[in-house]
Amino acid sequence: MLKLSIKKIKKKFIIIGAATLIGLTAIVTVGRRYEIALVSGLADIVIFPLQKTTNFVTSSVGEITQYFTNVEALISTHDELKKENERLLYENTILDQFSKENYQLKDLLDMKQRFEQYPTEGANVIARDPGNWYNVFTIDKGKFLGVSKEDVILAQGGLVGYVLEVTPFSAKVISIIDSRSYVSAQVVRSGDIGILSGDIELVNEGMAKLEVDIHADIIKGDQIITSYLSDIYPPGIPIGIVDEVVAGSNGLVQYAYIKPFVDFNQLKNVLVIFKEKQSTGED
Repeated sequence: MLKLSIKKIKKKFIIIGAATLIGLTAIVTVGRRYEIALVSGLADIVIFPLQKTTNFVTSSVGEITQYFTNVEALISTHDELKKENERLLYENTILDQFSKENYQLKDLLDMKQRFEQYPTEGANVIARDPGNWYNVFTIDKGKFLGVSKEDVILAQGGLVGYVLEVTPFSAKVISIIDSRSYVSAQVVRSGDIGILSGDIELVNEGMAKLEVDIHADIIKGDQIITSYLSDIYPPGIPIGIVDEVVAGSNGLVQYAYIKPFVDFNQLKNVLVIFKEKQSTGED
């Protein structure tokens, strides 16, 4: 609309200017032809400023028109660049998701190969209990595919938990950071054994607590794995790293706060170990 108005104004100025110039030119021509000096002189005096004014107006209107044309071009370019930036951002987000998923699937494959003496089955997390952490969640595999209660769940290169309940097509998993979970765990460096459990105060940090004897050799940075004394978990499954060690108030035990290898805020794919169907190597 603005562009059309400018064109109309410009057209009117040109028509008026042209008519005025034609009229005055005729006067000048008559004056000079018949040597009417006064008429010729007066016409020259009038025509010159009109010519200057007409040229100025025409030039100004042209500059204004060009300005708005340039503004429209800049707006169009900005919109195109914005759309291109949004498209690239979307593609980068998708690629980042694919990269993370591929990394998680590679971890599952590594775990499957490490515990090849056990039948395994991959599964997807389809629901979780209220809260920000996957301390209790549901997977999309159940009795129909051989999942049983107390089957072991792994992900991201470490221990997740075990199957708490099972239905024909799904199963509920309780993780090691849940306060109802207990795991016989071992310090890799020293061989000392303790009990790993979830803690209400630590669950929101995605951490667990290991209780060991006051004389146990355990320090920050030690790696923790499942021990050979566990009734549910096979020995040697990585659990996490010691983040801090504090002495118990009774002077008989000490507690190590464990940062699990599994990120319990980012669980999508898991590996189920059917521990009750351990392979014997005989066909």
